[in-house]
Amino acid sequence: MTRSGSDGAAATLAAPAGRIAPAGQVAAGPGVVRAWWADGRGLPAGAVAELAAALAPQERSRYDTVSDPLGRAEFVLARYVLRSVLGRMLGRPPARVGLAVDRAGRPWVTDAPGVDVSIAHAAGLVAVAVGSGLAPRTRIGVDVEEVRTVPRAGDLARRLFSPAERARLGRASGRAGDLLWLDVWTRREAYVKAVGTGVRSLAGAPEQGVGHLWHPLRLPRGFTGGLVVVEPG
Repeated sequence: MTRSGSDGAAATLAAPAGRIAPAGQVAAGPGVVRAWWADGRGLPAGAVAELAAALAPQERSRYDTVSDPLGRAEFVLARYVLRSVLGRMLGRPPARVGLAVDRAGRPWVTDAPGVDVSIAHAAGLVAVAVGSGLAPRTRIGVDVEEVRTVPRAGDLARRLFSPAERARLGRASGRAGDLLWLDVWTRREAYVKAVGTGVRSLAGAPEQGVGHLWHPLRLPRGFTGGLVVVEPG
């Protein structure tokens, strides 16, 4: 990811398990987008319950629908990281950070103009992106995936990827092919998160660099992903 200025609020923070570590930052018009990751694998059940107790009512309702223990850990850790980062950025206790979810399921900060946020999680890893000082209508999206061979990857590529993307995939194989496939997927998913159209519109996401900028993240070994910045105009 292209770096811009000082990490500032991107300093490593204490976390219930492991750490919250900076994944990079990038300039976005007059503002900046910063990203962090945290590892929820091995998060003790007691820590998950403690974090869940601090959820807002709407968040608690969503949390209660998740039955998988790792999914619950990802959910509460993502919101803990997001509130911690925003609290430091906005100069207020994390519990007083106003978060809501729009009709498309995108989280947003209720009382902070020029701020946009996005979260993602996969296999226990959580990623959070926060843009500040952004121009109106600038949107960000983040996505991460565990590095692996995806079942039916070829079928999915034929349905969702562009001819140019499929051509690049055709020239790669093995681990390099897996990574390239996941890079295309995470870019497309981050884009539809940013614009709020959902995974059903993955096939309609534009080519890389068309109407958006894609920035890979620095993530722990075994994971890949990045963030998209969609600026107005």
